[in-house]
Amino acid sequence: MTIADGSGTDVERELTARLRELARVFIADLQAQGRLVETGGADTLQGLGQQNLARRRPPESEPADPEAGSTETDASPATGATPPWEPVTTPHAGGDTPGLFTTPRPPHIPGVSEPHPASTHEPDAPATTPVPAQLPAALEPAPSRSAGAQEPRTDVGGQTQPPAAVAAARLRSENNDRLEVTRITSDHERVTVHIHAVSLGDWEYWLNEIGAPLNVPTHRSGWAQTAIGHLDGVEVHLTADAVPRLLEEAAQLAAEPFLLWGRVYDLAVGYIDRLGQIWHHHSRRGEDGVPLFTLGGSSGTLHPLPCIVMANGPLTPVVTPGN
Repeated sequence: MTIADGSGTDVERELTARLRELARVFIADLQAQGRLVETGGADTLQGLGQQNLARRRPPESEPADPEAGSTETDASPATGATPPWEPVTTPHAGGDTPGLFTTPRPPHIPGVSEPHPASTHEPDAPATTPVPAQLPAALEPAPSRSAGAQEPRTDVGGQTQPPAAVAAARLRSENNDRLEVTRITSDHERVTVHIHAVSLGDWEYWLNEIGAPLNVPTHRSGWAQTAIGHLDGVEVHLTADAVPRLLEEAAQLAAEPFLLWGRVYDLAVGYIDRLGQIWHHHSRRGEDGVPLFTLGGSSGTLHPLPCIVMANGPLTPVVTPGN
């Protein structure tokens, strides 16, 4: 493009004026945002920012608020973080509130489907069944409690009861002598069970009673632990008061505690499965930190604890001469 004589100077002046105006607007915007400082002012702003950050950072030893509801979602790791296969730790010295227990995510095993979680909460990952594609002879799938859909029942008066009411009546009838039960209620679509656990045996009994799988995600809510199962095709919500405290006490008593799916395992002792076989941990862990066990204390094949629990669970601690 050819510029006519005399017009080049006009274009340069116009461009210079536009650039000057843009620079003025840009500087004014920086000043309005407080991002433009005089020489040496950057150090001052940086110091103020660090002081503000220090004021906002909570103390590391501050115990959890017992009134604040918490679930596994609160402790879900960030993308790329180390898998949460960590042993249970005791609370900070002087703390009088139960720490937040999290249920670790089971390892993914190719060829095993991942069902949708029964919970209406949003845990950190869907519950999976970590059973190897080819189970060794020592591992056999455990029979599960029937959770099939149940037809509505018609009473003597000719009125049809919804499945939730039938399931609640069944639980009340089968557990009317359980002292830890606070109440069992139902609405049009679910059953709600409230207990005040005296021991972890009460908690584990009701996890089985509501049809919760062994790898069910559990949630901390204040002073209670919650879980969801299915009975006769009906969703059952379990709220167990005092369980977080009982889990913490069990962790403190264990020589090498490890929390898995709402249960504390002491890796320093042997465990007997439903087939009568004894499993031992020899301080070996997988790449993701999950404890590895061998059958009968042998030096044979190593099996991850979640796989043993799902295939041969529940596991019961046993005292042997080797412990």
